[in-house]
Parts: sequence; C-alpha cells; structure tokens
Amino acid sequence: MEYYTVEKKNNLGEQYIELSVFQAITNHEVSKINGIDFDGGKSSVNIEINDHNQVIIGIDIVIDYGLNVGKVVSEIQNEVVNAIDRYIGFRNVKVNVNVNKIKF
Repeated sequence: MEYYTVEKKNNLGEQYIELSVFQAITNHEVSKINGIDFDGGKSSVNIEINDHNQVIIGIDIVIDYGLNVGKVVSEIQNEVVNAIDRYIGFRNVKVNVNVNKIKF
C-alpha cells in the first residue's frame, strides 16, 4: 500500500492517508456528474504522489456528445479538489482529466 504523508505534524502524531482514499473520493464525486462515464472502470482513476508531496489524480472519462468538454472537465477538477479539501483537509492536489471518447 502507498500512503500520502501529511506534512503538518502535531504533538498527536503523524498522519498517513492511503491513496485508495483519494481514489474513493474521486470515484464518488465524478460519478455524481451527469453526462460522463469512466473509461475503463476502476482503473480509470490513477493516483500518484510527485516529488513535492503533491497528490496527482488522473481520470479517464467518456463524455456525452453535445456537452461542453471544457466546462465538464473544469467541473470535475473543481468537484474533486473541493471534496478532498472537505473530507481530508488539504488542497495539495492536481487533477488531470483525459477525455478519451465521445459517446453518441
């Protein structure tokens, strides 16, 4: 298992967050947005930590024909970042969205 290490240490101890927590939050938030589907099921969300201890989330989606791709991608990014802030308490997150297909 791979963990994100929360840099803010306090006198209570260190905090480690399993990357699957980020994946679960991302899956939940993206599934609430109308007009998109994951492209590849659970493997459509990839979570990594870069050299700056930043969580990088990659999401592969299929979008319905007729939707504004830019608006939908921005909505996904905002919803995921805000949810992670709300549930985990930080914003050191980058969300990359790959639109792989258009569904007619």
